[in-house]
Amino acid sequence: MPEAIWGLLRMFTITTNLLVGVVFARVALRGTESVSSVVIGGTMLAIVLVGIVFNLLLAMLPHQSIWYAIGDYIHHVVAPIAVPLWWIIFARHGTLNWASPLKWSLYPLAYSAYTIVRAQFMPPGTGMNSRYPYFFMDADLLGWPIALANMAAIAVGFVLFGLLAVAADKMVARRTG
Repeated sequence: MPEAIWGLLRMFTITTNLLVGVVFARVALRGTESVSSVVIGGTMLAIVLVGIVFNLLLAMLPHQSIWYAIGDYIHHVVAPIAVPLWWIIFARHGTLNWASPLKWSLYPLAYSAYTIVRAQFMPPGTGMNSRYPYFFMDADLLGWPIALANMAAIAVGFVLFGLLAVAADKMVARRTG
């Protein structure tokens, strides 16, 4: 069991879906006001980007079984649609600021650092046995400059999409306020 959990925690999809679970469990138990708008917005952004990256770069990878395909669908399609819909309808709006995306970019940067450190404790491999969870982060395959550039690009993507989320937040606040 610990080995299976360790294996799952290498995936950004899993850590992000866990984040969604924790944030929305708190919302369910204590109400929307119990979680800051920045945390809810960042969580929404992270799961949306999980869906975008998966569906653009990884959806064509084969599944080991129907259960893997169902799990992928829930993690990469259902959650990335359900969370932003909830955010639009139920979240408090008008409290995000233009610096929020910079805060949100810390999540993929921290995940990238975790991935690099974690990989140093794993044996080298290729394909599904790679030390890195995603081919675009695989320093063994791509070399450090390209792998680090890809990781930085993901953080930049968080900032750019985050700016769109802040703009949407302000627009929804104007329409509902």
